[in-house]
Amino acid sequence: MILRARAIWARKERIIRDGALQVCGDKIGQIGHRDDVLPGVGESLVDLGESIIFPAFVNAHCHLDFTGLAGELSPGESFADWVKQIVEIKRSLTLEDHESAWLNGAEMLVRTGCATVANIESVPELFVRMAAQTPLQVCPFTELIGFHENDEESALDLAKRELTNNKPFSLVAGLSPHAPYTTTPGLLSEVAGFADEHDVPVAIHVAESEDEWRMFTSGEGALSENMKALGRHPGDCGQSTPVEHVSRSRGLAKRTLVIHANYLGAEDSIFLAKPGTSVVHCPRSHAWFGYEPFEYERLAKAGANICLGTDSLASAGGAGSVVELNMFDEMRTFRRQHPKVPAADIIEMATMNGAIALGLQNVLGQLEGGSLANLGVIPLPNPLADVSEAILDHPGPVGSLLIAGKRVFSGRNSIAN
Repeated sequence: MILRARAIWARKERIIRDGALQVCGDKIGQIGHRDDVLPGVGESLVDLGESIIFPAFVNAHCHLDFTGLAGELSPGESFADWVKQIVEIKRSLTLEDHESAWLNGAEMLVRTGCATVANIESVPELFVRMAAQTPLQVCPFTELIGFHENDEESALDLAKRELTNNKPFSLVAGLSPHAPYTTTPGLLSEVAGFADEHDVPVAIHVAESEDEWRMFTSGEGALSENMKALGRHPGDCGQSTPVEHVSRSRGLAKRTLVIHANYLGAEDSIFLAKPGTSVVHCPRSHAWFGYEPFEYERLAKAGANICLGTDSLASAGGAGSVVELNMFDEMRTFRRQHPKVPAADIIEMATMNGAIALGLQNVLGQLEGGSLANLGVIPLPNPLADVSEAILDHPGPVGSLLIAGKRVFSGRNSIAN
């Protein structure tokens, strides 16, 4: 099948006007100007008219099973206060609540142009039950919590069991020691070593809040007191930044997604620019908490691979508001916070950079011959408009979404129908 469109945003430095793209099964074949990509005998041709074809988004961090918590929490007086809220609410959630939220979140991402998501799986065996119920390419990262030394063995057993179960149903399966304040240094090291041995990525929330910063730099603050009350030994706190703590604990695997990185020390960008390490920024969650500005410029200058994620709806919206998991919204929020960053760079953070973080840069994140046919279609309101800016400005659902060459969503009145 040949798709024609007024513009194809193939990657950051390749935008094709009056372009055409060939879909061969689940892969992309030829791509170029419409005069150069012609249908073979019996091959169908679909002209999408005044439209843009772009690589489907790669969401580098999400909690699908928290989708039902939109508007249920507030930022509170501190991050530790928010943690207390979410722990209390989670106690009331049933397995059916988690399943429904997971599927609703997946549907939100699909209709807003996302094909692939790195999802934190906090409920064992949930992913295997849900995977076949959505076309979304969910890359499961099994959440691991163990802040007592005797928790380490059971956490590793869970990691091994879930990886074995999840790998057959996903492009990538990984592990997620939750955060340095909920895992022992020993567990961080054990997980990273196991991940490297089995060539799987690790995702970890690090330096998310001022509370976490105070816990590791001075051994003080609300989060520190809460964790002490739960029995976490404070001996590893008060010595370094959260990023330094994870690095010194040998918790950075060869492939690590460092989630948030909102509070950084002078040397932290060196650790985060390490080859194989990626920083995942979640702009709407960051804004909802009212954190200090994300240090994009410093991280980018250091050479860090910075990608975007939606996080969960537990840190979005407010009472009575309507919010959804939506990578367009994340890109626009980033643009408001960093107006000097070019639109093409922002789109790259939502596509190729996420693919790099997952080790899938030769498969996802751009439209090139041989890559998976994961692509979205949106209208181009003005044929003379800047294509990258038009993608950033797009409201609502996409016109159409293909995942591995199959159309999985078409918006109302979409020409793709």
